[in-house]
Parts: sequence; C-alpha cells; structure tokens
Amino acid sequence: MLGQVDQLYIPPDERTLRRVQQRGQELDRQVRGWAQALIDLLPRGLSMQPDEVHILSLFLAQQRRLNLELDARDAPDTLRSRLGRVLPFLPDAEEDPDALRAIHRTVAVRLESDIDRACGYYCNNHDIPPVTDPAIDWRVAIRFMAQSIHNIMSQADLRRFDSSPQRFELAMVARDLAAAVNDRRKAMLMAFSPEPV
Repeated sequence: MLGQVDQLYIPPDERTLRRVQQRGQELDRQVRGWAQALIDLLPRGLSMQPDEVHILSLFLAQQRRLNLELDARDAPDTLRSRLGRVLPFLPDAEEDPDALRAIHRTVAVRLESDIDRACGYYCNNHDIPPVTDPAIDWRVAIRFMAQSIHNIMSQADLRRFDSSPQRFELAMVARDLAAAVNDRRKAMLMAFSPEPV
C-alpha cells in the first residue's frame, strides 16, 4: 500500500494524496494561527523590529508543529486505528504514521524555507552575509526567544490568559529576550557597517 523511495512518501491513490495535502494545509494554518495568537499576546513596546517579530512568529509556528508531531507519535491506540490495520478498506491518512510523517515533513520544510527567506531578506537589506557568525547569533537569539515563549504558553489556556499568572511570566521573559535579540542585531549591524551604528 505504501511505497518508500529514499524516505519519500508515495500515497497509494489520488484520494489519499488529496487528504495528505489537505491535512498539510490545515496543519500549516493551525500552527501559524497559534503563533500569531501568541504574538498578539506579547507586551507592547518590545525592542524588536517588525521583521524580527515576523521571524519570531515563524519560529513559534515551527515549535508548535514539532510538539504536535511528537504528541501524534505518542497518541494512544484507538479502535479506528486498530481496525484500519486489520481492514484495508478503512484507511485513514490521519491515522497512518507514514502519512502523518509526510504531512509534518511538508509543513516543516515550508516553515524552514520561510524562516530562511525572512532572515535572508533582512540580512540582504542590510548588506549582511546571512551565513556569518553575527547573523547566525542573531537568528539563534530569536529562535531561543520562540522556544522560551513556547515553553510558557504551550500549557496556557489562551481564553483565560488575561487573568493568568503566566501573563506576567510571559511579559518578563519576552522583555529580557527581546533585549537580547536587540543586542545581537546591533552587534550584527556593527560588524558589517562601514560607519558606527
């Protein structure tokens, strides 16, 4: 039913292919929407530029996708999944582990490409080679900020966030890490600026 060529997922039929593509688009929208909801909860006045906030949202989406993939791998065995293994006429792309890996791989590649493109545009606009130590340090600072925010917010109930103690924790962590991103950006710009910044 499933062909593997160098770990390439080959759907057995057109219907399964469409289902995998549709689930990939849904997952992409879901993780980007979740990331944007977190960006909207960040305190105002952070020392970050709009391009950096966009890159942060992409890293948040990437982190959310990774956690959803890990949760799906550890999902409990259901009656439907057991029946699908026994009865070949009950296949479900959502339950098929190979299809699920293909869905997550597709979204992961799309997010990674968007991150590379956004970082590349920022660096090119400032005449900075994107694969240099200062540029990588700046990118890592944004990624670390996303991971820290995700750790705080992954268990939070966003509907009751205004009265949650996590709101203050998020504000403190975001301000400290935004300052670190700002410092890395300044160091990167100074390293490649002909005049003092």
